[in-house]
Amino acid sequence: MEGSPVQINDSREPPYKFITLLVVVVLGVIFTLVYIQFRGGFTPKTELTMLASRAGLVMDPGSKVTYNGV
Repeated sequence: MEGSPVQINDSREPPYKFITLLVVVVLGVIFTLVYIQFRGGFTPKTELTMLASRAGLVMDPGSKVTYNGV
């Protein structure tokens, strides 16, 4: 006797490992982009040297300074 004339397919596992890897990579990319945006990585910057005779108590050397409309 020969085998059954119907071909039986091998059982396939669902692609859980691939989907998990894909979700982890996508979340990593999203987290990285949000972090870079939060740190100001996408904002164009210009070097500015400020010279003043008196700048007050909050102007320490090397502190962050923002300017608008200049």
